[in-house]
Amino acid sequence: MRRGTPTPDPEALIPPGLDEPPPEKTKPQRACLQSEIPQVKLDPSEMPYNWAVRKKWSATLVVVSMTATITFASSIHTSTIGGVSRTFGCSKTVATLGVTTFLLGFATGPLLFAPLSEVWGRRLVFRITLGLFFCFNLGCALAPSIAGLLVLRFLCGFFGSPTVTNSGGSLADIWPQSQRSVPFALFTTGSSLGPVIAPVVGGFISQYLTWRWHYWVVTIISGIVYTAMIFLLPETYVTVLLERKKRKAGIEPIRLSFKEQYATNLTRPWLMLFTEPILFTLGLYSAFVWGILYLDFTAYPVVFRQSRNWSEGIAGLSFLGIGVGMAIATASSPWINNLHGAYVKKLGGPKPEARLPHLIIIAWLIPIALFWFGWTASPATHWAICIAAGIPFGIGFVALFLGTNAYITDCYGRFSASALAANAVMRSLFSAGFPLFARQMYVKMGTPWATSTLGFIALAMAPVPWLLYTYGPWLRARSKYHLWTVELESASEGNV
Repeated sequence: MRRGTPTPDPEALIPPGLDEPPPEKTKPQRACLQSEIPQVKLDPSEMPYNWAVRKKWSATLVVVSMTATITFASSIHTSTIGGVSRTFGCSKTVATLGVTTFLLGFATGPLLFAPLSEVWGRRLVFRITLGLFFCFNLGCALAPSIAGLLVLRFLCGFFGSPTVTNSGGSLADIWPQSQRSVPFALFTTGSSLGPVIAPVVGGFISQYLTWRWHYWVVTIISGIVYTAMIFLLPETYVTVLLERKKRKAGIEPIRLSFKEQYATNLTRPWLMLFTEPILFTLGLYSAFVWGILYLDFTAYPVVFRQSRNWSEGIAGLSFLGIGVGMAIATASSPWINNLHGAYVKKLGGPKPEARLPHLIIIAWLIPIALFWFGWTASPATHWAICIAAGIPFGIGFVALFLGTNAYITDCYGRFSASALAANAVMRSLFSAGFPLFARQMYVKMGTPWATSTLGFIALAMAPVPWLLYTYGPWLRARSKYHLWTVELESASEGNV
């Protein structure tokens, strides 16, 4: 394919550099304009990369805490299903919709707030959305009806989602690539363990207090985190920091209009999802695994409360197996980084496929964990053996989440934000839908065969990392977004 001038992207415009006039200008015009416009750059001390270590870590811990709070809230409702059903006189399936509506809101929120963060910066979006998240959780605690509760849960997910989706960008703003392993490991821990810890805490709340206290607890936690965010998290987005400095110097920065930004954010993720085989395959795979996690939040109470007659608090402890597995996978991040470096050398460069070798093996842990859990869940088997099945699932869940996101980022470059948005929407839709059929599935089919059904699907999907490792280069050579990425990066390097 011809190199040099990048192929134009018909779906969206690439914002011109902040230090350049629009790209349609010729080189003589560009040189003339640059000589007329005073050059404004951030001082080294103004760059988030160069902040004091204490300032960087305080901001990092706030970002991780915000993410953990939102993901904690996403699954806390699973512990309220019985109480909500009794209070409002509805079926447990209707009461379960509180999880579904939250995740539907979570899927749609980023489509609105992603472009706003490009204009307003990350801090202002965090302050607005986390503040509204706090208010709507307070509303959940005081909800007068099931309809009101479901609407408020949707709004909690809608306004909570930007906190999670923009947090990774905030950490990337603060830490250079060579120093990101520990901060991103903490971020992964917060986003993964949040929904697992919530049923553990929620089980004991349900045992001793009313269901409304689940939302009082989330409201209190989010209020504390919001206060910390106000005082400890400054603006981290370099583009916005530079724009502010330019305005102070009397220079109006160049940017896309709101209409153009929303056209990009609303259309490109869907175009990529349904025209890019790599993205669709990985999106479907990761969405299925996330769906299983949220299905477990409904299925575990059936297994441990009804079959083993455990109390609500003790039944919640059954999720600790998954939590231990997630912690092991997170602690393994340095080893995975070293493995990635070794395969970069082996493949002759930073190819996206260097992210996959460990997943070729780890992917099989998901079906192993499902079959293990399904056929050891009966009361005749010791409870520890059944709960231990969550460990391989937790390891596989986190490893696949990190590996697939890294592969997508490497594959699609500057289009990766749209690709990850499509992936996140697909995950949220599966996570919203799976809990709705979990209870009926486990009651009618029984735990062994209900779990085995999921296990057989996971077994069929386990070869996906190997297939992409083997055929990924062939698919990338035919991917228009990947080829645009390569040409745009080549053009950028040529202009340096």
